[in-house]
Amino acid sequence: MKKNVYIVTGSVLIAIGLYFFLLQHNISAGGVSGMSLVISKLLNLPIGPINLVLNIGILFLGSVFISKDFAKRSILSAATVSLMIIFLESYFPDVNLTNDLILNVIFGPLIIAFGLGLIFYNGGSSGGTDVIATIINKYSNIPIHIGLFFTDLTVIILAMFILGFEPSLYSVLAIIVQAICLDYVSQGLGRKIAVFVISDKHEEINDLMVNKYHRGVTLLHAQGGYTGREKKLVLTISNVRRFPVIKEEILKLDDKAFIFSYTISEVYGSGFTKNQLG
Repeated sequence: MKKNVYIVTGSVLIAIGLYFFLLQHNISAGGVSGMSLVISKLLNLPIGPINLVLNIGILFLGSVFISKDFAKRSILSAATVSLMIIFLESYFPDVNLTNDLILNVIFGPLIIAFGLGLIFYNGGSSGGTDVIATIINKYSNIPIHIGLFFTDLTVIILAMFILGFEPSLYSVLAIIVQAICLDYVSQGLGRKIAVFVISDKHEEINDLMVNKYHRGVTLLHAQGGYTGREKKLVLTISNVRRFPVIKEEILKLDDKAFIFSYTISEVYGSGFTKNQLG
């Protein structure tokens, strides 16, 4: 249930980013929303209902050619985005946050990327052209990212003829910004710090991690390359916010401790749940 709340929240953010920053300014950032904008301008119809119909059609294809489970993961997000766009079109038709197109192609994709990050991090899928790219991959072995590129390219080319050349250039820029932001947001939501400590006081450090910070700890056998002495390497996982405090506590126990760390995107497995790493 909690995951569904996050998926709906992410989907609402996507709709807000699309409607106020992109669709209102004829910026077609690829995907189903971009195709909806093109069809809307061509037929002089509202974007929201078109988006809903396209999503239903694509999810049906996904359930037939991929799997019903694959389609089910996308239903909640796709329906929320479409219904939210219909709501915004109906009740906020004249609300214009900014006419600066550069601001629109920066903040729109940023909001969309954050919404997508919430959806992906909670096991959902946004559906849309992802489904088409997956179908292409299944029957032609064309990589999914290549399939996504060509589906978005097709939308951009159509937009160029219907919406004009300059809006299409902003559309390309919006796609690039969204891809960069999504990569950062996706890693940021699940980002953790792997901490390695070499110390003669490994027992005290182990006790500190387990009893005070409630972290799982692994003790690895190591040997000094110069001295040949047997040592214990302490491995634990921390979230980004807590790492500076943990490092300071370790140095209080042993100011000669050798500490090194690196960032990891996600952690799975027994004992490494989101709650325990919070």
